[in-house]
Amino acid sequence: MTTTGSDVGDEREGRTPSELIASVRGVSGPVLAERLTAWIEEGVLAPGTRLPTIEEVATASGLGRSTVAGTWSLLVDRGLVQTRRRGGTIVRGPASAPVWPRAGEATAFDGWPSVDLVSAHPTTDRLPDLLEAFSHSLREPQTNSLRREPITPALLDAVREDWPFDAAEWVTVSGAGEATLLTAEAATPSGGLIAVQEPAVSGTIGNLRSVGFAVVGVASDASGPVPDDLARALAAGARTFVYQPGGEFTLEGGVTPQRLAELADVLRTHAPDAWVLEEDVLGPLAPARPSSLGRLLPGRVVRVTSFCRAFGLDLRTTVVGGARDVVLGVRRLRSHGILAQSRILQNALAHLLVTPSVGALVADSGRWYAARARDLAEALAEHDVRTSTPPGGLVVWVRAENEDEALAELGARGIVLAPSSRTFVTPPQPAWLRVATPQLPADPE
Repeated sequence: MTTTGSDVGDEREGRTPSELIASVRGVSGPVLAERLTAWIEEGVLAPGTRLPTIEEVATASGLGRSTVAGTWSLLVDRGLVQTRRRGGTIVRGPASAPVWPRAGEATAFDGWPSVDLVSAHPTTDRLPDLLEAFSHSLREPQTNSLRREPITPALLDAVREDWPFDAAEWVTVSGAGEATLLTAEAATPSGGLIAVQEPAVSGTIGNLRSVGFAVVGVASDASGPVPDDLARALAAGARTFVYQPGGEFTLEGGVTPQRLAELADVLRTHAPDAWVLEEDVLGPLAPARPSSLGRLLPGRVVRVTSFCRAFGLDLRTTVVGGARDVVLGVRRLRSHGILAQSRILQNALAHLLVTPSVGALVADSGRWYAARARDLAEALAEHDVRTSTPPGGLVVWVRAENEDEALAELGARGIVLAPSSRTFVTPPQPAWLRVATPQLPADPE
């Protein structure tokens, strides 16, 4: 819960920074960051004030040194403090740079039934407001033109620079789930077999099965999809391979460069005609741009990049770029080739992608999500609960000896999680249950 101006009272006057921090001892790192932000913006911590060292803050707050260091980095990124090599960390005052407004205000915790722990989509207070982006887009000269554009020039310019390989063709689709499904359909014969890295993005396996595809799982470890498992899937007849280069929804993380080379060798050896579908589920929220098989397997890779978790569901624009035949197939499949994505949506997304203050807000939200996930994992560890936290901060995996009993017991407390069948081709035993963390309350009461 962030402190507001109305909370500032005489009890804070004259307190040292260490005393202020000690007064909220026991809160999490993100909550401390919000308190410090509020105190700086309200003038409780005046410009020029020297803040305590990381070690002193750790002692005063009860937080770990790494958590405090992350809090300090967040304040630096917000422009609220500056760190000097010998002068410590100094308050600069409220940020003077333009700040992009958020889409909404933080909501108070209203019991666990009100918290979405399934979708991994954020609340509005972590999303940029879309008003200015849409206003900018509506002023584009081509708005309402009868010409259909699979991707507008503005959006292509915004995404092409960071695309990890040279894409032969491009198209935009609405949601990420639809984009993955259409791409798989364009690459795979009807009723064919598709290899999917597991755990998968929630919904991918069910969507593929719903249109008649058979699905075979490819296990993953800390380095990415396991090459031997991929080889077995290809030997069984799979000619489309779906995986997450960033590993944000996997158990352990993204794909290492060495593993990418090994996977490319497997594909060249066992199925040189196979297509690769890369699900980039975080887009600009990713802590680092994920690598790609596109450079190693030119002409065989299609990447699907989603922006819903960075900018919200209502922007509904996902970019698909890569192998010509598959992307052109996506265009044909989308309403039989008739429908093109709204030019207004595309250009609004382009404007968001090239605006620095939006990038700063998204980066700030990304750090918040990562801290939420880290706090949950640490809290569960105190109760000897085994967890796994992939990069990106959107999920924490929780080990459950008996999935049905765990889901029922949590459900009785208002905590609803999805069964592992939504993310695994063959649910493991013991189970791994996925907890979506972006909407976890910072300070539940």
